[in-house]
Amino acid sequence: MNVQRGHIPPKPPVSPCPQLPGIVLRIFIPAGAVINLLNLIVLTSPSGICLIIRLPLLGGGNFNFASILNSV
Repeated sequence: MNVQRGHIPPKPPVSPCPQLPGIVLRIFIPAGAVINLLNLIVLTSPSGICLIIRLPLLGGGNFNFASILNSV
């Protein structure tokens, strides 16, 4: 790898809604979004929203009683 003195390589972009093991549902609403649900509810997202529903048991790894208690 050719690294110049005093040069800092750029960091890879960070995902605003990361992918984790065991995710069942991931919903990302970007900043500035407005969602109108049947003119009953208006959801605005000034800074962005990331909703993650995750089941750690589906993530793999050790599946024993201690890991179940630890995840709860």
